[in-house]
Amino acid sequence: MTYPVIEPRDEQSSESAGRVVGTFFAFVFLVGGFVLFALSFSGDETVSWTFLGAIASITLAFMIPTTILPAIEGD
Repeated sequence: MTYPVIEPRDEQSSESAGRVVGTFFAFVFLVGGFVLFALSFSGDETVSWTFLGAIASITLAFMIPTTILPAIEGD
């Protein structure tokens, strides 16, 4: 049987503890980004830094499961 360019994942690697930890930290960064967005719209003097921190946090939350973990695991 021939596979397309993207091969199916190994069942053991998808159940690894690293995936669970990566998913947890991605969720933490996503929620932290939403909190920073809420703080940036509150109107205090640190608006620009909290806004940039929110963008960076949400970007990192999406990078962990899609880019960083596959590169570490060698998928």
